[in-house]
Amino acid sequence: MRLIIVIVFISSVLFCQNKSEKYVYATLEKGLPTEITLKWQNTFYSSINAGGYYKSLFVVSHDSFKTSEKCFLFQVDEDGFSFTAISFEKKDENVFIAIISLNNKYEDKLSPLKLVLNLNQKSFKYRWENKDEGKYEVPTVIEEYGLKTGKLFPLIIVETPKGKWSNNQKDKIIVINWWATSCLPCVEEMPGLNELVNKIPKDKVEFIAIVWDKENLSRFLTKHQFNYKHGFGNKNMSQLFGETFPRHIIVNKDGVILFNKLGGSKDINLELEKVINKYL
Repeated sequence: MRLIIVIVFISSVLFCQNKSEKYVYATLEKGLPTEITLKWQNTFYSSINAGGYYKSLFVVSHDSFKTSEKCFLFQVDEDGFSFTAISFEKKDENVFIAIISLNNKYEDKLSPLKLVLNLNQKSFKYRWENKDEGKYEVPTVIEEYGLKTGKLFPLIIVETPKGKWSNNQKDKIIVINWWATSCLPCVEEMPGLNELVNKIPKDKVEFIAIVWDKENLSRFLTKHQFNYKHGFGNKNMSQLFGETFPRHIIVNKDGVILFNKLGGSKDINLELEKVINKYL
């Protein structure tokens, strides 16, 4: 049986708060949630109410909340879990605060998640920073993702080793790969992507790979074959695509997004080929 430790008493405190100070007070449990299949020891965790935007959301401390330095946010969905380190800032002697930006599985931007950790009291609380301060227990969507399937892809101008490239008036299906030379899944996909380029008629489909770290591209291509046309990322590209890799987007002749997928897969070429052939 898991040891459940209630770290704060809610009753009197909640009634004394004004709207902007309301928080959800956390219950800590020893160990790890069953969804997280890691062999971490000396851990405590707390569940965050994600309002259905994730299957589960957890804050996990790898040193039982002795410090603010080993805390992680775990996101659990149908495909498994991922986690990132939480960067707390010191507010008072033993009080640490973090504000985290999150997207849902459709990549819509959610209201910020504010975490407050008090090491002296061994207390933990959170709130979702919604525009309506009275609604702090669950997040809301504050910005819809702009590159969803069915939306129009924006006009972009990309620097390439041979000049500028644009998606304007191509009259072709365009397949975009957003990647980085330091991204191992990006590299693992390349043999399959090369096969795809060789199979698809070049007069009907154009393939372009836009690299995030353009300064490394020339050296990378001396060691790895990649048959896409190559373009250089910049600040605007990073804002459009994000800084997570790889991402694959297919745009039809009318500029409508047919496919958008984030994350690496050695078989991504099969998914891309299926979509391309459907719309040729």
